[in-house]
Amino acid sequence: MGWIKLDKNAFFNNLRLISNKAGSKEKVAIVLKDNAYGHGLLEIANLAKEFGIKRAVVRNIDEAKRIKNLFDYILILSDIPQKKYKFHFTINSLEEIQKFKSGFNVELKVDTGMHRNGILPNELRDAFKLIKKRGLNLKGIFTHFRSADDLSSELFWQKENFKKIKKESLKLCKEFGFKRPLFHSCNSAALFRSSYLEDDFARVGIAAYGYLEMDEVFGEFALKPVLSLWAKRISKKKIKKGERLGYGGVFEAKEDLIVSTYDIGYGDGFFRLDGKREFILPGGYKVVGRVSMDSMSVICDKDEICVIGDAKKKARFFNTISYEVLVKLSPFLRREIV
Repeated sequence: MGWIKLDKNAFFNNLRLISNKAGSKEKVAIVLKDNAYGHGLLEIANLAKEFGIKRAVVRNIDEAKRIKNLFDYILILSDIPQKKYKFHFTINSLEEIQKFKSGFNVELKVDTGMHRNGILPNELRDAFKLIKKRGLNLKGIFTHFRSADDLSSELFWQKENFKKIKKESLKLCKEFGFKRPLFHSCNSAALFRSSYLEDDFARVGIAAYGYLEMDEVFGEFALKPVLSLWAKRISKKKIKKGERLGYGGVFEAKEDLIVSTYDIGYGDGFFRLDGKREFILPGGYKVVGRVSMDSMSVICDKDEICVIGDAKKKARFFNTISYEVLVKLSPFLRREIV
């Protein structure tokens, strides 16, 4: 099986840029959901702690439990606890408030325009009433931007909506006897588009891993990809002119070639190439034929090769985004910090 290399220097470079943009390390929460965007939850969490990051955001309780000793603050985005934890849990609707038992730490998500999760602004007072009635500890209020990476005014529209939410929330906190909650809204793109951070911290995911899916007009930010995917050679053979290779024999050699099989396939998270379009790996090596579940054939005779170096380049080929390329990588692949 192939393996993943994680570049510590690249990761720390990205965290320095992010911390400078946010104002300090204390104003950064690293998003570690979905196995740290495919990079490896524990590997990235430990590196983030070493750098000095104290806040983390995850998807569920299982992820939070695995990193509970590494961060002072952990926000869980989508899970309902059955027993008490010190973590912060997201409330995505008025109905969800009823599912929490007294004493839990909760953060209220408000829909400022994305229309996905979160209570509506006109439900804010009702939410405060229910949170108070259920005996919950209101620790934070946040939102999410739908178009921060696009060249449009929607980011500023949502920011204005959230400013109103913050103002009203502070009034309601006094009315219902809650302490001032944490406010946060910026994702990676919103942070890098903002001249300064208006909230208590930013939730940064993809930028920490070296990417921003933003329009080119916003410029370059010197982020470096952290992850690279590598494969070892399983076998090597001479393919004669006219011979066909792999499932369906879709590749036919136009000349005598040396072709090697490497131990990465779509079962490891690499996409299933159908062999009809030319795909070139880092280093200039051409994939030939269909990619199999556990292997691929490449015109190359090296012992090991890099299969993914820049996820954004691969994403463009498959008409998707770097996020999807990264999170598809198998959790069973060995992660090696270099």
